[in-house]
Amino acid sequence: MKSSFLVLLFLLSSLLGFSSERDQQLNALKNKIAEKKALVVHVMIPLCDNKYQGIVPVNDQLGDGTNLNTNLYWGAGYGFRSYFKLKTDWKLVHKIANHSSTVLERVAFTKTIGSTRVIMVGDAFRGDQMKDCLRQFTYALAGKKKDSVNIPNLGTIQLGSDADLLIFSGHNGLMDDTLHIPEPIDNKEREAMVIACYSDSYFQPLLKKLKTYPLITTSGLLAPEAYVMHAGIEAWAKLKTANEIRIACGDAYYAKHPSSTQGGCRNLFRTGIR
Repeated sequence: MKSSFLVLLFLLSSLLGFSSERDQQLNALKNKIAEKKALVVHVMIPLCDNKYQGIVPVNDQLGDGTNLNTNLYWGAGYGFRSYFKLKTDWKLVHKIANHSSTVLERVAFTKTIGSTRVIMVGDAFRGDQMKDCLRQFTYALAGKKKDSVNIPNLGTIQLGSDADLLIFSGHNGLMDDTLHIPEPIDNKEREAMVIACYSDSYFQPLLKKLKTYPLITTSGLLAPEAYVMHAGIEAWAKLKTANEIRIACGDAYYAKHPSSTQGGCRNLFRTGIR
């Protein structure tokens, strides 16, 4: 029975036009590392918003989708910008306000992991612009979103469809609204993390259509805070297996939620195509 299931999974993956494993993605990472090139991570974060997102309301400052300095997912203690600014091994190398009409701020951090430089760029979308954040995320995965940032001493860094890893982190906007999924325009197999409540069940069909390997998704409710992606990115940059990356995310979550069990926190995160 198990062998029949595996054969069926292989055939379905072939019909969909991409592999159920992440061989292409791993080979691309290994090649960049061998060539002494930086690995690029592009993170898209819709700011927490009590008014425009279907969330359990938080206090007014944490849930103000226009306030970068107090927002739960950006300026608060475990918000993206604040969290990584406090990490002495990650260096803030770029910051620009009002990057676009929907992105209130773009920041870039860099760290050398082993002998590999990692450049991580984060975009803070207005809380009322969830749909645009999801649209840009899916268009990047489809090969249709070209973007770049010029960073002093690092040059022009290619983002969007040309990033090595794409991350969506925040409220699961697919719980509130539908989204048109674009057709992929290239043969590149990308990989993504979706750190949001129940993202495995909501995003699996989308990621399959976009020929994207679900490196990290979730099976339940969680706080989509920066320590999860921190653990995931560092394990990813070390070329850990998908399951090792999943365990790293779970252990990071457990460290902040010790009243849970370690096994439960690990099982909160999933990896791979289902």
